[in-house]
Amino acid sequence: MWRKWIAALVVLGALLTGAPGALAQEKSYSADRFDVDIVVQSDGSLLVTETVIFRFVGEPFTFVFRELPTDQTDGVEVIEASVDGRSYPRGTNAGQVEIEPDDNIRVTWHMEPTANTARTFVLTYRMLGVVQQTDDADLLRYQPLPDEFEYTIDSSTVTLSYPSSAELLETPQVTANTAQVDRSGSQVTFTRQNIEPNNTMVFEMTFAKGSLIANPPAWQTRQASQNALWPVWVGGSVLVVVAGLVGAIGLWRGHQPQMKRSTAVYYEPPTDLPPAIAGVLNGSGASPSWSNALATLFDLADRGILSIEELEKKSVFSGKDFNIVLLDQPDTLRPHESGLLELLFETKGMWHQSVKMSKLSSAVTGSQWKKFTEPLEAEIKAAGYIDAERKSRRTQVIAGSVVFLVLAVLIMILTVIFENLFGMWPMLLALSFFVLFGIFMGVGSSMTILTDKARLLANQWQSFYQHLKDVTRSKAAVGETNMFNRFLPYAATYGLLHQWAKFFEKEGWTQLPPYFHALNRADDGGMAAFVAMTAASSSSGGSAAGAGAAGAGAAGGGASGAG
Repeated sequence: MWRKWIAALVVLGALLTGAPGALAQEKSYSADRFDVDIVVQSDGSLLVTETVIFRFVGEPFTFVFRELPTDQTDGVEVIEASVDGRSYPRGTNAGQVEIEPDDNIRVTWHMEPTANTARTFVLTYRMLGVVQQTDDADLLRYQPLPDEFEYTIDSSTVTLSYPSSAELLETPQVTANTAQVDRSGSQVTFTRQNIEPNNTMVFEMTFAKGSLIANPPAWQTRQASQNALWPVWVGGSVLVVVAGLVGAIGLWRGHQPQMKRSTAVYYEPPTDLPPAIAGVLNGSGASPSWSNALATLFDLADRGILSIEELEKKSVFSGKDFNIVLLDQPDTLRPHESGLLELLFETKGMWHQSVKMSKLSSAVTGSQWKKFTEPLEAEIKAAGYIDAERKSRRTQVIAGSVVFLVLAVLIMILTVIFENLFGMWPMLLALSFFVLFGIFMGVGSSMTILTDKARLLANQWQSFYQHLKDVTRSKAAVGETNMFNRFLPYAATYGLLHQWAKFFEKEGWTQLPPYFHALNRADDGGMAAFVAMTAASSSSGGSAAGAGAAGAGAAGGGASGAG
């Protein structure tokens, strides 16, 4: 008896777990047919009737839509929309059709919930001014199927009829994808089977000039007038860029003090400046960067205030991570050094003993970054290194460059709004202002805010920086035996940290700073781990501190779908 009960429970469980899958079918739809009937009118317009048989499967569908682009036309007029032979009146309720006018006219059939059946949708519309004129022919270029559709189409027949008075010069050409083309009298048929989603089609037909239309459509005439003015737009854009470039050069020469550079080569730090301040001076006094913070970190570690420990990998897929440990917090630290410790180890008034290097990006947020930068900038200013007038001028130039950016964006917006009047040629003018924005931003960013005294000092440090850079490129000899550890903070402040470590690893260096603790020092003394640490540290806080369609040129196309 108990075996029967167990068997019954198993069957019941199978029924309960299988029932939802049996009742719920995946929602999908496809088109059995997508047929298009096109009649070319004597005025160059097209009377188009689309007949689509959609097959709906699964959860109920409540609407079908079709988008009709107005590009390359003088407009589109929707005449009728029906479902299963019943014409839908205008409206947004079930059994009604909604027509939204725009650059892409959207037609939406709102229907009662429909599932597991096929329904026939018919849309009739008139596309004005589709036939255009070339130098020697009347040209019909058309895309009968949408650009975008996510469903498959079993078959499609496009039938085009044209006036018997029109003289077809060449066999109709399918210029996008392929189709079987048949011609009988003044009727051409394009047939396709098993069409994949978004697999549209474009065809061209050329007629004797004047046999279809006497004059070009309005959009083509307007486009020709716009294109005739291209020399004006190109010339004006070039003039703007040239004038702006001349102005930028004049601004640079007039406001950048000329000083004779020292030719002395410094193989040692020229003065006893902290690495962070030396790095900022070498950048013309610009805002401190994450490289300057790294320089301070390694300098503090070298002085026994911090240590760096390699951590065990959590899995074979995880990268290397390192712990920065706070060992001491003496009262003799400079303000920017204390600020860095606060930045790394203090959160909402609570101090922590360590921080993972992988967590620095979240720790060094834009609001927290000023804990390091503000005291560092204050120290540089107190030392008499910053010229207030030059700093103000630099700020004005950078702020002024934003005006060019605003003008560029404004012109882009106006170009889109008034495209019918001017075409897209004003975009060249917008591009020219974008170029000026970049030029003036670059000029402003490179303008020094340092005093003459600080610039002389910066020139000396520039020579030392160049020496370190040459060492990483094997263009200068390695000096004393402890060069790697001594100059590491300076390599960091100049953005050379990873290159510095990689170079010495290649040279076989194995003597690491005493503050670095690698898990394995077997063959290389832990140098590989140290190199990995430099790569991780260089990227950890950097971001935080920096706190056409197939039928192009053809009328028709658009989008189609259901939901």
